[in-house]
Amino acid sequence: MTADDKLLPESPVAGLIPTLNKTGWMTEALDDYSRDFAEYAGKIGADGDESLDIGCAYGVATLAALAQGARICACDIEPQHLAILDQRVAPEDRSRYRSTTGTLPDVDFPPASFGAILAARVLHFLDGPQIETTAGKMFEWLRPGGRVYLVADTPYTGPWYVHAERYEQRKADGDPWPGFCDDYAALLPENTDPEGHPDFINPLDPDILERVCSAAGFNIIRAEFLSSSTPGARGNEHAGVIAEKPA
Repeated sequence: MTADDKLLPESPVAGLIPTLNKTGWMTEALDDYSRDFAEYAGKIGADGDESLDIGCAYGVATLAALAQGARICACDIEPQHLAILDQRVAPEDRSRYRSTTGTLPDVDFPPASFGAILAARVLHFLDGPQIETTAGKMFEWLRPGGRVYLVADTPYTGPWYVHAERYEQRKADGDPWPGFCDDYAALLPENTDPEGHPDFINPLDPDILERVCSAAGFNIIRAEFLSSSTPGARGNEHAGVIAEKPA
């Protein structure tokens, strides 16, 4: 993807593309875990397995996976995002691509539908119980041996970074969701209209993602902090986990 892609909205922030529904941004470059998903989805696509990119926005991971031979179901809350993505899919990849609208945690798919699932920069828009429900659903959607790739924003990025010390203290005190901020509108830049923005934000860390996946039945492969692709990144802007459903 290039920054001058005419189908995408203009962005005031280097490396990020704003969503049309005011629920965050899509990164222009893949993080390490999303890149791993694209490669893995391509590998299992050769055997006929479909993968799910949920919360796909304009499809940076979907397009990368398709380019490697993946079979992809792209899912997003915003129909306009999918309409743009539909136009961006290369003609030679269209037979391996489909899209559908859906909202976590309510969206559903048949059991054992996918060989891999990616949810990148989505889960921090859900509260704790919704995240746990989502992980349980993903476990059911995966075939035995399938992998889930989760990437979320951490308390060290976004306007909520001002609460990083509060998050650290809550975590030390045993709070299961220490980054939760119920005052998201108050954290937005001055002169930003809060209308349409989320009421809360729930930034996560690798320990939380690992805990949630383990509780859902997954075996953990990796869990760590990840760097964003934006200028000045410090390496802890995102949290990621790769986990596998037992065969």
